[in-house]
Amino acid sequence: MSSFQLFNPAAVFIFFACVLVSGIFTMNPVITVISLAGAILFFFVLPGQKNNRIHICTVLMTLACMVFNPVFGHNGATVIAVINNHNVTVEAGLYGIFLGLMLSAAVYWFASFSQIMTSDKIIYILGFLSQKAALVLTMALRFIPAYIRKAKQINDSQKALGLYKDETIISRLKGGARVFSILLTYMIEKTIITSDSMSARGYGGGRRRSFSLYPFGKRDVIFLTVSLVFTACTVYASSKGALFYNFYPFADTPATDFTALTGYTGYGLLCLSPSVIEGGNRIRWRYLRSKISHSDIRFPVR
Repeated sequence: MSSFQLFNPAAVFIFFACVLVSGIFTMNPVITVISLAGAILFFFVLPGQKNNRIHICTVLMTLACMVFNPVFGHNGATVIAVINNHNVTVEAGLYGIFLGLMLSAAVYWFASFSQIMTSDKIIYILGFLSQKAALVLTMALRFIPAYIRKAKQINDSQKALGLYKDETIISRLKGGARVFSILLTYMIEKTIITSDSMSARGYGGGRRRSFSLYPFGKRDVIFLTVSLVFTACTVYASSKGALFYNFYPFADTPATDFTALTGYTGYGLLCLSPSVIEGGNRIRWRYLRSKISHSDIRFPVR
């Protein structure tokens, strides 16, 4: 299990929101490169089975943006070619490259997010906003696969009774309507039984206490505070215009003043923090294991 998964889901969700919002809405080449580097590093540091096809998809997506943006977007002052009376500019190519890198970073961050934030953690976060909405989502996630399996069972039983024997469109439509009617009756009956069962257990009878498997501890407070401080540095630099970057008509040079460096540093530390946490815990665990010697183990003599 990843040590990053031991944090409270709310703290982890806020961290990913800060990383993605800051990286997507700040079209700055330095921020984009930092986001991509942090996303790739965390993707490889995070334990568990990974889909290696994501690398091919991100490379192809970046190449597609690099090629198609100059073809369909003709802004920019540095013309390198003219195709069918349309200018192909360097600035449009640069914009396509960094757009592809930004989308690739988002893909890597979402890949790590999907590996850490399981369905029960998403429902836990949704429960903060509305417990009823969390209950409806939980029931939907439970009933949809069950209804699909039930529909297949009904369809197979109807085939065994001679349904679809004519193999015509009308026969299939009549058979599908019959299966749907049986399934709808089953769904209504199942809903009434579930409602009566919940009422018998006291749901909706007054204020209820909620049980959570994810306590919000001191470690979560520290991690959330550090994440918000790093994000505040980036937001401050962006509000001052230090992170503003324009590709057209000429590509700007990224700002390197104190305010811009504060934003770069804050966002870099924000993107690097999960990898540092994960890698530091791994190093600590290996160090503790190396201190364990078989000679120190004493077995009782009988």
